[in-house]
Amino acid sequence: MLLTALGILLVLPPAPNPGFAAVQAPASGARTIDLQGHRGGRGLWPENTLVSFAGALSLGVDTLELDCAVTKDGVVVVSHDPLLNPEITRDPSGRFLDTHGPSFFSLTFAETQKYDVGRIKPGTAYAGLYPDQKGMDGVRIPRLADVFALVKKSGNARIRFNIETKITPQ
Repeated sequence: MLLTALGILLVLPPAPNPGFAAVQAPASGARTIDLQGHRGGRGLWPENTLVSFAGALSLGVDTLELDCAVTKDGVVVVSHDPLLNPEITRDPSGRFLDTHGPSFFSLTFAETQKYDVGRIKPGTAYAGLYPDQKGMDGVRIPRLADVFALVKKSGNARIRFNIETKITPQ
């Protein structure tokens, strides 16, 4: 199913509560569905990458869901994990990391760009979850600013963001 492949989250707003005007349904009484591209669209493209967010935008999602960490030099980067994840991270020689890599908090942004996050490590349980993900070479960890620029360039003024921070220093 396409929604599963995308890692899409369907978010229904809470039922109207007369005590809180901010969560009441629209005047028409209709409920809305927020179609979110989870980590962009990790079932189809490398997660939390510009490729994934561009793909999700092309499919018409309402919201981009993503996670952020902060590098040693203060750059906000997009990553689900506060550490480099060995299931999706290859070193400069192209080998998957054997264990969790260093935290983003211990790396500069330039250092993060040495790693490739365009593929899931074959043979892992994680790879089994997303058999339709299109692996790519040369995919780098984006800055949050890069995602905002991508959305602006797309001309999609209605897109929303669901951003979770992963900023606890490790």
